[in-house]
Amino acid sequence: MKVSLLLGCFPIDKYDEIVSNSKGVIQYAADALQKSFLEGVSTFFDDIHVINLPYIGSFPFRYKVLTSSTGKFSYVSQNGKCLEGENVKFLNLTGVKGYSRYVAAKRSLIKWCENYMDEEKVVLVYAIHSPFLKACVDAKRKCKSLKIILIVPDLPDYMSDNKSIIYRMSKKCDAILLKSLYPYVDGFVLLSKYMTEMLPIGNKSWTVVEGIFNNSQDDVLVDKKTSKDALQYIFYAGTLAKRYGVMNLVEAFMHITNQNTRLVICGAGDSEKEIVKCTSIDKRIIFKGQLPRIEVLKLQKESTLLVNPRTPEEEYTKFSFPSKTMEYLASGVPVLLYKLPGIPEEYYQYCYSIEDLSIECLTNKMNEILSLDSYELKLKGDKAREFILREKNPASQARKIVDLINSLY
Repeated sequence: MKVSLLLGCFPIDKYDEIVSNSKGVIQYAADALQKSFLEGVSTFFDDIHVINLPYIGSFPFRYKVLTSSTGKFSYVSQNGKCLEGENVKFLNLTGVKGYSRYVAAKRSLIKWCENYMDEEKVVLVYAIHSPFLKACVDAKRKCKSLKIILIVPDLPDYMSDNKSIIYRMSKKCDAILLKSLYPYVDGFVLLSKYMTEMLPIGNKSWTVVEGIFNNSQDDVLVDKKTSKDALQYIFYAGTLAKRYGVMNLVEAFMHITNQNTRLVICGAGDSEKEIVKCTSIDKRIIFKGQLPRIEVLKLQKESTLLVNPRTPEEEYTKFSFPSKTMEYLASGVPVLLYKLPGIPEEYYQYCYSIEDLSIECLTNKMNEILSLDSYELKLKGDKAREFILREKNPASQARKIVDLINSLY
């Protein structure tokens, strides 16, 4: 069987270039997850071809360069396999970017299919991204034996808070296009079982892979003896969106009276200005902005408590698995989460959780955890890390995808 992955990750040799050319939010979490899928799938298949068009912002408002980089794609997995393919060039101009990505992806995918016309072929496409999905469908019309597996990390209806008329009109048109493409998808990889309520899956095969932890991206050395003095650090990293509860965390922290605590926040989003304002009111709040992933991992491991303040009030929490959850738990540092429907129940025995949504309750819970013995905190963190490394590693999670592919034949 021949396997192709249609992705939008950051090539290792272009990583710094992409980060330096980006304006605003950078898709670090999506990049890490795609590489984890690569890592996992490579365990089971020897002949994998990667077609890569990075998920970057559009020129000129969110990216400094008009065209994407081109050239050979190469990724060396932990098991020593070198996965190769191509970084496909596209015009990154606002307004025409989507069409350019579609044409470029379609051309590359059809070319790959034509090399193996008489063989079984499957393409795993990352995300409900209409240029990618239409490219796959057009390739399937030309190469009838091609199977399409759609990886769904997010649902389009819940990916943005943008309420502008132009944005809503474009999303409505996109939804119509996607509706016409879904029937050609052969199988779905979902991050939450509740996504079946929103997608026209019917009797088609599907599986849940809520996330993958790739410890090859986690090799960060931290000297806790020198980095942690007498202070206790509460840490949050991610999109600084109000709907994700980051301002609730800030407010709850400001009610903590212990002057030996610090709140460290990393990321970018619509709450940045409010957070900066709060740092002038409470000097214990440290805002780092958007940092490279390696620096975020280091700060996580240096912390006392990691908090995800996302609450379950909004419907979208059914359809998402916060990307930071797995990364937090794998850090070996205790984690505090609200109980969210999109997070499987098995996770909650390895973290601290909270169900009362009040600011006061969040403050009290953080105080309670920080008052625990350091040995107890370490034990909690260690057990969580062991769980993630044992159960959520690339090979274990990718096995579900392999079983899904096999069910199609």
